[in-house]
Amino acid sequence: MSYLYGMEIVLLGHMGRDEAVADRLREHRLYVLGEWQNPGLTEKAETSGGQFHVIDSIKNVELVTDIVQAIQPDMFLTNFDDSLAAGVVDAIKYRIADKRLSDLLIPCPDQKAARIESDKWELRQIIDEINPKYNPINWMVSTEHEARQALAFFKENDMEVALKPRNPTGGKGVKVMGPHLRAYGKDNIADERPTALEYALQVLADRQQAGLEIQQKFDKDTCHEFTLQILTDGKTMVRPPATYDYPYRLDGDTGPGTGGMGDFSMPAGEQLPFITDEDYDEAIELMDQVLEKLKERQMDYKGVLYPTFFKTPEGLKIVEINARAGDPEFINIVDLMEDDVDLSEALKLIALGELAEDSVRYKKLASAMVYLVSPDYGYRKGSAYKFKMNPDAIAANECLTRFAASVRLNEDEYSTVGSSRTVGLSALGATPWQARAKIHQAIAEGFEQPLPLQYRHDIADEAYIRSLAV
Repeated sequence: MSYLYGMEIVLLGHMGRDEAVADRLREHRLYVLGEWQNPGLTEKAETSGGQFHVIDSIKNVELVTDIVQAIQPDMFLTNFDDSLAAGVVDAIKYRIADKRLSDLLIPCPDQKAARIESDKWELRQIIDEINPKYNPINWMVSTEHEARQALAFFKENDMEVALKPRNPTGGKGVKVMGPHLRAYGKDNIADERPTALEYALQVLADRQQAGLEIQQKFDKDTCHEFTLQILTDGKTMVRPPATYDYPYRLDGDTGPGTGGMGDFSMPAGEQLPFITDEDYDEAIELMDQVLEKLKERQMDYKGVLYPTFFKTPEGLKIVEINARAGDPEFINIVDLMEDDVDLSEALKLIALGELAEDSVRYKKLASAMVYLVSPDYGYRKGSAYKFKMNPDAIAANECLTRFAASVRLNEDEYSTVGSSRTVGLSALGATPWQARAKIHQAIAEGFEQPLPLQYRHDIADEAYIRSLAV
């Protein structure tokens, strides 16, 4: 191991969140592993004296472990749910035992601890043990008979539902009645949306799934969602600003569900319009109790703890807890870190179990982030779309560029990769809508028009944000 460039760090990732992390690791030699040649991450790796490795799959644990063993870095880091669930941390730790990697820092949960995300049933059991009031009304089903029973219960109680596969789906498996599902069972066969039962049977037939959660659907007019990106070593937590995500594809919260089209946060001292300081403190306290429950289960949790809450008329409800940093939410959080915060040092303290509450500090500003996506995103597998952009023009508008599913074709021309989020722009401001204005100006000046990519125009819009107040 060499400290000529600071630390040597292997980063498994190829999305916008991963480039945001890499932005904070510039003083270290980076070796990035991804499924395509992400332009931003490639440049950052090569500038650091490292390299970008294209691999066939982020779930190829054996290959990732071979590369880590060959490089013998000082730190390994990933924020991919599929990689964590596949056991990449465990495989690397197994090699450590007799391959002279005993000093390797891994600020990520192992496979067992990552079950807080990879197994929704485990999550519901943990929350029930803490206090059942934080769980929404839900049924865990693994057979067609159980699915029919659950749907009959919700129908009899005049409650719409959300269906969530038990195991990870990359943020795209959740289907809710209304936008995605038309009813409990057969009713209007002319409607192209599947019924709740049809989707339930589809999930139960999937060999990658071990069951399904059927959960009450929250009314979007009276219930609002927020997320936290909590850095933790399993004992101590750094309290982050709360973020508000836009999971639906189109303006007005319509269209297919996605991995997140963008988000915003309020300036320090202000909460999101629909939560109070007491709500925020309650959410943090609940996560502290979750960490205690994980310890009781001999789960060694380290990294980012990423819960999603609904604020409802009955109080806070846990939607899910993810075992890694969110995309796009963590981009906002990284942007908001004070300039003198050393993220690599915080990650080191996480791995060593020595994190302090003030290891990371945040600016007293608001943030906004918008993803530009393939026109096919959320609808179909998609074709390759070429686009031209000028990163300098974007930077001139005080925006940061984070590449995701895209590759560079030449100096200023790029192409989408598959049907996904292509490139993200983020900014800070006194208010979220001031940050949004910078992003919209950057899109107008930094991309060749007409723009072949699409994005939501209402992310961090002032009228939208004020409409969230309850």
